[in-house]
Amino acid sequence: MANKVAGYSKLQIALHWIVVLLIVFQFLAHEGMERSVDAFERGQSPESAALYGAYLHVAAGLLVLACALVRLWLRFTRGVPALPEAEGPLLKLAAHATHFLIYALIILIPLSGAAAWQFGIAAAGEVHETLFNVLMLLVAIHIAGALFQHFVLKSDVVRRMVRPERAG
Repeated sequence: MANKVAGYSKLQIALHWIVVLLIVFQFLAHEGMERSVDAFERGQSPESAALYGAYLHVAAGLLVLACALVRLWLRFTRGVPALPEAEGPLLKLAAHATHFLIYALIILIPLSGAAAWQFGIAAAGEVHETLFNVLMLLVAIHIAGALFQHFVLKSDVVRRMVRPERAG
């Protein structure tokens, strides 16, 4: 892994927030996918609006996957800021585990969704939904941890995800 850096780059921050927005979109706009899958399971053609929604869901999922892969590449080539020194080992372990699981999920969720949609693998669809629910739980933990860092520990963890590291 690359050396640790003092902050995140503009691209790392942008990709973080793009993935957040795409996941919110997926959460709010999944009905077209559900209606399309239901229609296909009944041997019918989905309504055009539902099919359009399904294709938007697929496109957004593929964007999440692409952004996740670029984020991982940047994480390993550029590095990421170290966790605050004052943070205890248990909090550091929780932060690393949460980040690892979130990365794993933002890769596995689009892959399982693609397997369900492209190949009609019903079990992959069930896995997709379950993993998304786990992701929502981890996102809640991630947000709670960030807020705890900001308001209780008074660290710069939140600030560095909204302000890029200055060059030089």
